[in-house]
Order: sequence, then structure tokens, then C-alpha cells
Amino acid sequence: MTTSVNIANMLFWFGALLLLPATSFIFISLLKYGLGLPYLFDSAEPLLESMGIKESFGFNINLLILLGPVLALLLNLYAVVKIEWYNEKENFSAKVSVQKHWWNMVLVIFSGLLLAFLFIYAIGENCRC
Repeated sequence: MTTSVNIANMLFWFGALLLLPATSFIFISLLKYGLGLPYLFDSAEPLLESMGIKESFGFNINLLILLGPVLALLLNLYAVVKIEWYNEKENFSAKVSVQKHWWNMVLVIFSGLLLAFLFIYAIGENCRC
């Protein structure tokens, strides 16, 4: 008996694991600073500080929060989008097709929204308006 591994399913779960730190950090930060509910953030703060949240960028949790959604987006785009190149005598053409891997598409949209949120946050925090 042979077993086959569905690469789209495996990429979905790997991408979901990469999105988990960024999503949870943003969620508990919004609860504390947006809604005034500091309970989850205060209980997670010692763990985040031991992982290096207050340090500069390096191989710590900051890198995972910033680059996790990028890597999840790229991996799941690989599972969803297929590009075929055609090179003929006088024509060069490409065919782009989207495969129906719904969970991978949901993860692409979610990681794109998460990256947009992080970008808007970075612009808003550093704006000298």
C-alpha cells in the first residue's frame, strides 16, 4: 500500500504554524491597547521577553512575527498559483492558473491581510505627522 502526501495540505499546515506567532501577538496587543483588557498580554509578557521581544532584530521572536506571514504567503501561493511558460518561434506566452485549494487560498488572503495590518501599523507608528 502506498501513501501519498498532499503537498498543498502540508504547505497549509506549515503556513498556519508560521502565522500563529504573529496572529497571537497582534491579537493580545489589540486586546490590551485597543480594548483595555491586559490579562492575556500581561501573562504572555514574561515569555515574550525571554524570547527577545524587546531586543533588536535578530534570530528571535521579532523575526518570526515579521517574516512568518511573508513565508506563509509565498509557500501557499506556490500551492495555489501555477505558471506555465511557452516559448515558440515568434511568440512568448505564459499561462497563469489558480488551483482550487480553498484552505490555501484562505491562508494567502489571511497572511496578506496580516501583512497589510503590520505595514499600516509600522507607517502609523513611525509617521511624524
